[in-house]
Amino acid sequence: MSDESTPAVSPAPASQWQPPPAPEPASQPPRVALLVAIAALLIAAVAWYQSHLALNEVREGRTNAAAGQDAPRIPIAGAPSLGNATARVALVEFSDYECPYCIRHFQQTMPKISEAYVKTGRIRYVFRDWPVDQLHPESIRAHEAAHCAGEQKRYWEMHARLFGPAGSHTADRLLGLAREAGLDMDAFGRCVESRRSDDAIRETSQMAVSLGANGTPTFFIGVLDAGQNSVTVLKGLSGAQPYEVFARELDAALDRVR
Repeated sequence: MSDESTPAVSPAPASQWQPPPAPEPASQPPRVALLVAIAALLIAAVAWYQSHLALNEVREGRTNAAAGQDAPRIPIAGAPSLGNATARVALVEFSDYECPYCIRHFQQTMPKISEAYVKTGRIRYVFRDWPVDQLHPESIRAHEAAHCAGEQKRYWEMHARLFGPAGSHTADRLLGLAREAGLDMDAFGRCVESRRSDDAIRETSQMAVSLGANGTPTFFIGVLDAGQNSVTVLKGLSGAQPYEVFARELDAALDRVR
């Protein structure tokens, strides 16, 4: 019995080595697209520089002689305020109830400013709305609630309860705070539903931007004209600065108006 044998396989002829093909040169971006990208970057850089320059001019307290133009004036008619109505110096805050730095200032620094300057009658403190929708889209609800409380002459009772984390100002939460502040709940509910304070809130937000502010909280220290209900800016401060910074700048402003 014969075995079935596997037929022998002839070796394949060795293939001749060929060098790998040279890589194709990387394609270059079209020159027009590159020029457009460069132009866009330049425009963005100029806009950034101008906005920072505007705030720096306010921070440095440039006057007519130094800047060649009138110092900024902030209208405060109808704005909630505390302290001496005829004080010579005012501190104006543009703030967002959900901004973490605003919360820090309210909790840590404002009580000291209030004790040393507001309650003693040395300055007038003015609060202005600046809810930043891009970061805290629900914050405007808290600002509306404050205005509605103001209609019942209880603005500051509500204001003291409103600083809180982003997203915390739900309808139920605001109703609870209004109840704590002693508001007429039916009137408060109708006011919040109407959203009648939105235009005023948006107006003060635009005012902050026009003054060169680029973040919350922003503060302006200036000379108060009680007759005109306006503040002529001497100095701007940005962010949650330590109490010592405010004390130094407020004292400088008070010395200036003596």
